[in-house]
Amino acid sequence: MRIAFFSNFLNHHQLPLCQAFLKHAGEDFIFVATERIPEDRLKMGYEDMNTYPFVLRSYENEESGKKAYEVAENYDVVIFGASPVKFLQKRMQDNKLTFRFCERSLKKGTWRRFIPRTRKKIYEGYTRYKNDKLYVLGASAYASYDLSLCGFQEDKCLRWGYFPRIKQNDIDALMVGKKNNAKVEILYAGRLLKLKKVMDTVQAVRCLIKKNIFNLQFTIIGDGPEKAKIEQYIQKHRLEKYIKILPFMKPEEVRIYMDKADIYVFGSNYYEGWGAVMNEAMNSACAMLVSHAVGSAAYLIEQDKNGFIYPCGNIKRLTELLRLLIMNPEKREQIGRKAYETITQTWTAEVAAERFLQLCEAIENDRDYKNLFKDGPCSLAGVLKKALKEV
Repeated sequence: MRIAFFSNFLNHHQLPLCQAFLKHAGEDFIFVATERIPEDRLKMGYEDMNTYPFVLRSYENEESGKKAYEVAENYDVVIFGASPVKFLQKRMQDNKLTFRFCERSLKKGTWRRFIPRTRKKIYEGYTRYKNDKLYVLGASAYASYDLSLCGFQEDKCLRWGYFPRIKQNDIDALMVGKKNNAKVEILYAGRLLKLKKVMDTVQAVRCLIKKNIFNLQFTIIGDGPEKAKIEQYIQKHRLEKYIKILPFMKPEEVRIYMDKADIYVFGSNYYEGWGAVMNEAMNSACAMLVSHAVGSAAYLIEQDKNGFIYPCGNIKRLTELLRLLIMNPEKREQIGRKAYETITQTWTAEVAAERFLQLCEAIENDRDYKNLFKDGPCSLAGVLKKALKEV
């Protein structure tokens, strides 16, 4: 089976999945990069992965662009991520088995489906082919809801995500390392943008300090427009002893901090598509505190088992959960271990690739694909709406 994956550029969150496909398909797998990696990503520590031998750089010259069209038209199965719709249109002329890998379409509000430009974009990328062999791999628990509002079938939307490199750690050794922390280590790593709501965690830390809970250290790794605002707040409320901000690091360096961290907080709003940092933090056995608006929350987190989901922006609830985990080391460890189990046994690139091949075989042979898997990658997504906002 010849498999192609089209996206803007190859990054470290997609590489393990590509390598898993290579194990199964060998030379019959190709990644088509449609643009160069942006300079700002390189400055954040990203590697230019478009140089890998299995990558076709369609932007490089006319010949490469022509080859990309041939791949889109002729390969047995094609996954289209963030790539020009012209390749999808070329493939769908022959109605061949095709998947759209996407986050949610209406991040800025479901009302935007009534804007002609937005409606047209969703039509050209999805609903135009709703009765054809086009399926959706949703890298957000809200993707199927958004598309259902625009007329795309719910039962053609499947759970998917990002699959960063998973380390098979010695879980007991990880836990021993965390127990040796002088204070309970809380971590956030990523861009400091308004949508990430890192200030919520900073304010929650202040609330804990006011309640005489001092056994904590919040480390922020990253940079961005919100950094100055966060620094001013820290200085104003004299939190320097409890909160530190470190610059961007390479992904492998961030993972070292994750392995040490006890708690990982990810408070983004609905603008967050998936949040691959979730996979990485769970792989490091962090106890997870995640906003309900994060695209991966409903797929990865089982409430009070491998983490907690809290209402986005609810600092009071975030503070309560931080306090619970700080004051209960056994609970913290239990949740961290379960998080590690979830991400290493179900949400791996290898599991996703194997399931995807089974899914394709079922669809091509007119077998029931809807009940192949109960949960995890390639299981039916269902329509989530905003049900988690009440957690």
